[in-house]
Amino acid sequence: MARKKSQPTKSKSSSSSTGPELTAEGKAKYERVVHFFEKVLRHSKGQNAGQPFKLLPWQHHVLRELFGRLNADGTRQHRVGYIELPKKQGKSTTLAGLALYLTGFDGEKGAECYGAASDREQAGIIYREAASMVRASPALSRYFDVIDSRKTIIHKDSNSFYRVLSADAFRAEGLNIHALLFDELGWAPRASARGAQPGNAARTKRPPSVGRTSLRRCGPEIPTASVNYHGRI
Repeated sequence: MARKKSQPTKSKSSSSSTGPELTAEGKAKYERVVHFFEKVLRHSKGQNAGQPFKLLPWQHHVLRELFGRLNADGTRQHRVGYIELPKKQGKSTTLAGLALYLTGFDGEKGAECYGAASDREQAGIIYREAASMVRASPALSRYFDVIDSRKTIIHKDSNSFYRVLSADAFRAEGLNIHALLFDELGWAPRASARGAQPGNAARTKRPPSVGRTSLRRCGPEIPTASVNYHGRI
């Protein structure tokens, strides 16, 4: 569903778009990222290993709103995406694909893209999936170097990179973030959850920040950050 400028776009299991049609430029940008997912990426494990990445309706909705919904000046309308779905719905795989696209094919030279979570091991889940996608694709392997010792993927032509951070890294100085992918936002400390929002996480005009979490049964164990963030959007 369309949101006002600078407000997050939230995905649920339904993906129908009730907003206005995309502009021609927005449609082209949306179709470009869809082409990357469905024609370039390959699943790296499980029964679908080696098969093309067929986007589900909710994934189309997320990509359409994040990449295709533009302001009048051509910049992206949505700077934050929040994905909340049950487990085993492809959230981490989707973020891995976004990590590669935003790092290498978003038109940003020297882009700094980061993956974060409540701890570095959790953040490494998206990295490992993205690294496996690169290794599974001869085409992607020509563009990217994977450095496991640093949990970093480098796009050689643009000198851009995707790197894993722990949540407390947002307190460090000197991060010039092009895009941030925050895994299991609901379990993040409050300060880190605030860092995932656009005022702190994105300094360029176009990049999105995408947080995802898993739906859990209602009760006192639901993480505070997830409840607060869900309530705002």
